[in-house]
Amino acid sequence: MSPAHAGRPGQAIQIGRDYYEGPLHICDSVTSLLAHYLDLLDRGAYEVGEGDDYIGFVADPYESGFDPELLSGGIPHDVPSGLQAVLIQVNAPRSPLDLTPLAAAHLRRLDLKRRPVTDLTPIRDLPIESLAVSLHDGDLAPLEGHRHLSSLDLATNTTIDLTPLRTAPNLHGLDLSQATVQDLTVLADFPHLRYLALTASQWASLLDENKVPPALAAARLSKRDASRTEALSWAARLGLTVGASFVISGTLTSDSETGRTQ
Repeated sequence: MSPAHAGRPGQAIQIGRDYYEGPLHICDSVTSLLAHYLDLLDRGAYEVGEGDDYIGFVADPYESGFDPELLSGGIPHDVPSGLQAVLIQVNAPRSPLDLTPLAAAHLRRLDLKRRPVTDLTPIRDLPIESLAVSLHDGDLAPLEGHRHLSSLDLATNTTIDLTPLRTAPNLHGLDLSQATVQDLTVLADFPHLRYLALTASQWASLLDENKVPPALAAARLSKRDASRTEALSWAARLGLTVGASFVISGTLTSDSETGRTQ
């Protein structure tokens, strides 16, 4: 009943422990939600679970929170104006993705890491809060001063200039571990950046120049095979008290009689 910007009182959202994508808009009201499920029942688009006490809807478009037509390799020409999230899951074809049809939507989340994009201009005026994009031969100029962008996960095929992002007032999270950056030291001019993910060499470049963002609260070393020594050394350079490290390993087992986990 207390919606965010451009939301509507009474809208249905999906949020909770088992929903890892964050709050997702489902529909404009509980009435619409119930009408949708009644329609699925009328069409027989459901399965009855064991014991006849559970019904699972088949191909439920509300199950994932995304428009099913956009979970594909491309974007249709007619995009619904109320669309709030797009996730491109298909890798092929590898031709650049045209974002022009999205200009009419009301996007809050856009995940395009699996398809290259050359021009971000069509999404300049959209209220996107979370953006994951693989930018090929393009630049970040369209994101300059973007008022809503709070999280950016960026991959590039060429060297990119981060300067336009300095004027994005709500940018709090940045992942550049798959990007080639022209000058990482400009991150020191990002006063609101709270989360930063970089490779080991990127972190070294930033730390050597003492240009860590001033408000940083969480950092990630994007190196899956980093040794414990490397990780501790990196953490120490960030000013953290690392102390003695320890590793705990074991196996969780469940007692079928008591239901307890040991």
